[in-house]
Amino acid sequence: MRSLLLSKTSLASFYSQLSRFGETYYPRALGRHATYEIWRDEEIPAEELLAALMAVRPVEPLKEFFLTSREQVSSFPQPFSREIKPKVIVGAKDCDIRSLIEIQDNVYLKGVIEDPFYKERREKYLIVTVDFPDPVDTCFCSQIGGKPYSTWGGDINISFGETDIVLDVLSSKGEEVIEKMGELLAEVPDEELKKRDKRRAAAERKLLKDNAKEFAPDLPDRIEQQLDTDFWAKALANCVDCQACERICPTCYCFLVYDVPAGKGYERTKVLDFCYHAAYGRVGGGANPLAHFSHRLRNRFECKFMAFPRKFKVAACTGCGRCIVGCTGKIDIRDVLRSL
Repeated sequence: MRSLLLSKTSLASFYSQLSRFGETYYPRALGRHATYEIWRDEEIPAEELLAALMAVRPVEPLKEFFLTSREQVSSFPQPFSREIKPKVIVGAKDCDIRSLIEIQDNVYLKGVIEDPFYKERREKYLIVTVDFPDPVDTCFCSQIGGKPYSTWGGDINISFGETDIVLDVLSSKGEEVIEKMGELLAEVPDEELKKRDKRRAAAERKLLKDNAKEFAPDLPDRIEQQLDTDFWAKALANCVDCQACERICPTCYCFLVYDVPAGKGYERTKVLDFCYHAAYGRVGGGANPLAHFSHRLRNRFECKFMAFPRKFKVAACTGCGRCIVGCTGKIDIRDVLRSL
């Protein structure tokens, strides 16, 4: 892994260089949060760009670039094709890049059938991950095997030294991009790397302090054995079925497809689906094994913390905390897991 130095005042130039390789999305401050915007060579103060980079992960999960909420996937009898253009995505934290590598890739690339659109996006999109030096109280990646910084999975990683930015090259695709940036980058002094490592260690300590009470090591077994409807109803009593937790989750992957007439043929559309939907489990004839809301609540935890770990050896959750922030009923998923 090669490391290079970027001046904090050169972030705009860095984004402009990245935009040569594809439409570039960067984190822009929006109140207390950050949200992705397209880079248009704007004159934005370096301090503002830096603050958004160091803020909590962007509101939108990284998967939104790879799994659109609705897209046409085929047609009949006419042939169907789509041009997917390169993109550069800056700002993903470790919790988001792990949601692609450990969850979405397992579902969409390593099953019996590959999703060709997801695969092409994974091949064409460049991902620049970013350290999170100051975790917030809703972060719990440390309890799900994560860290507040990324050393793998993306193509380039941004971290923060004493006075400037450290760029780590993580892939051949990232190396190709970095090679063409010329004098914008320099060698990294040892003191910058030492300061970066101190920041990372401090962030890890904060995470561990905020999440001192760990989950049970046998969560899959506890969820399987907890069949009491009253338990789930009580644990999630404040849920109002707004579905914010699922829609904003970086790891939810369910989808459905449907066909509609189009001229003399048909078009097939794929849409993301969510297990809190009343009709999620409904089948032909109207039968629905998840008709009761408490069953659908349990299904979410069963999927993320029982079925997925048993099949792929990793939980379908990365501890990003988006569901905690977005919950209308102020439910903390950590409390539900600990109550098991």
